[in-house]
Amino acid sequence: MQRVTGSLAPMGIPVLFEADDFTLLHAALSAYAAWPPAAEDPSPPLRIRLQLAPAATATTGDEDAVAVRVEGARLAVAGPGVDGGADAARGEGWCTVPAALAANPRRLAADVLDTLLLFLLTRAGRIPLHASGVVVGGTAAVLAGRSGSGKSTLALAALGAGLPVLSDDTVYVQLRPRLRVWGFPRPIHVFPDEAPAGAEGLRLRSGRWKAAVHLPHAAPPVAERAALFLLERGDRVALHPITAAEAVERMTALLEPGFDHFRDEVPAAVRALAAGGAWRLTLSADPAQAIRLLRDALGARAEP
Repeated sequence: MQRVTGSLAPMGIPVLFEADDFTLLHAALSAYAAWPPAAEDPSPPLRIRLQLAPAATATTGDEDAVAVRVEGARLAVAGPGVDGGADAARGEGWCTVPAALAANPRRLAADVLDTLLLFLLTRAGRIPLHASGVVVGGTAAVLAGRSGSGKSTLALAALGAGLPVLSDDTVYVQLRPRLRVWGFPRPIHVFPDEAPAGAEGLRLRSGRWKAAVHLPHAAPPVAERAALFLLERGDRVALHPITAAEAVERMTALLEPGFDHFRDEVPAAVRALAAGGAWRLTLSADPAQAIRLLRDALGARAEP
């Protein structure tokens, strides 16, 4: 069977995509169009192989129908028309997908490819932190907190203020050869009553219905400077400096399912972020106040 290939460099790591169908390959590459083509490399560190499921395979349209299981360095995904996995030790992923997904790059990524790709990237030096990220004056403001702490709401407020948004829920920290904070180009998901005009239809996210607000990414979302803000709720917006040790203690206590797989890697990532400053950020009912405070704290008052 003849296979077609194409390569990209998400988060700076070359990934070779292989497929048994050109339409399927095109959909995979289109799903990650924000990332540049990878430099020519006969042995890229990561590889994902794709093939079409038999034509008779049906899909349910239920995004929760694809089950994911992680055991150490291996991952498995399975669902209607979907059968695949990944091996981080070998830097390889593979999956059979139904033709309906091959015709829809967004669904293909959301239902299958993001899972495979992020599993491999996070085992290749891109440490995931449960945080939103916005860029203020060239610095990534990493806004960390539990689910429901206000990360997505702050990301939406930053977008409305004209600030670049790295992510609304997860940022990826690269420590070598130098610090970089990466986002992953995906929509901000907020409750329907918070969504601006033009938001897409509702999707079930962690058991709650959210509206999707797409981000404009003209370039790969990355920053080479960072500061860390740990979110908490209160009556008025406020910033309180904390030490790197306190930041590490609080971040390791915040690890939710999925992020707990990186318990050993998180402390080094948090210390690297805290080197640029670390604070507790108390949020009021107005997220725009917090964005203004972030601009002041990072010396970006004059930024448009």
